[in-house]
Amino acid sequence: MKFIKALRALIATVSLVACSNTPEPPPLDTIAEGKPALWKVTGSKPEQKGSAFLFGTIHILPKGVNWRTPALEEAIASSDRLVIEVLGLEDTENAARIFSRLAISPNQPEIEMRIKPSLRDDLDAVIDKSSIPEFALNRMESWAAALSLASAQTNALGLDSSEGVEKKLVAQYEGLKKPVEGLETIEQQLGYFDTLPETQQRDMLASVVEEAADAKSSFEKLFNAWISGDTETIVDLSEGGILEDPKTREKLLVARNQDWTEQLDKKLQSPGISFVAVGAAHLVGPDAVQAMLEKRGYKIEKIQ
Repeated sequence: MKFIKALRALIATVSLVACSNTPEPPPLDTIAEGKPALWKVTGSKPEQKGSAFLFGTIHILPKGVNWRTPALEEAIASSDRLVIEVLGLEDTENAARIFSRLAISPNQPEIEMRIKPSLRDDLDAVIDKSSIPEFALNRMESWAAALSLASAQTNALGLDSSEGVEKKLVAQYEGLKKPVEGLETIEQQLGYFDTLPETQQRDMLASVVEEAADAKSSFEKLFNAWISGDTETIVDLSEGGILEDPKTREKLLVARNQDWTEQLDKKLQSPGISFVAVGAAHLVGPDAVQAMLEKRGYKIEKIQ
């Protein structure tokens, strides 16, 4: 299963539930400089008056890496607005309140009863390393427990959401006095998980436990593919796990891409240039936003 890999390139709010008080993180074998993929979207019909840049991100980065390039900076400088997945993540207290409201429900089974017996010892080890009290996980719905444990694994690698691409871009656009817009709210994004059937939620939890031993190498592979602009590898790394289930894939990826395509199409009916930065998994493969925009008559050009 490849749930955690997909998560880092799919959903921005995973960092909401990161934990603290972790040991010294291990050194990461990651590329220090590169050229992440960047596309330009232009219209071919009279009503398609605007244009856009599409930039795939992963939502957390190691410190000290250089992902900026002249082509990227030129795209930022020429654009009129920034469009990201979710607004409001900088208000961590509000984001935590939203997470808690959706995550905690009464009469949940104990966390160990939501996973097959053969994984329970591994679950105990994952919980011990996470510093999340087991009683807190017992109160959470299965999707929320999975996200919490996944975030703890990310935190243990020394990865900080403050180093994320979106936060850096938001600060840059605010400094340029350019507007920042969102495609989803925090409630909407977490709601995709909150409304999954319990079977799929438990599959998420199992994936987090099964992948725990490979968390470091999984992140290194995803990050190195992202910063190298290797979209084929990102497709491979972000598929599998719960996304192998057609209904889950439809809800967590395809339906969201369709919604974003609709929103971007409306923006592109007016003059102006949007710089769109969303998780890299949304911009690769047959269900990518670019593929959906192309079906609506837009010209897609990979410029980096």
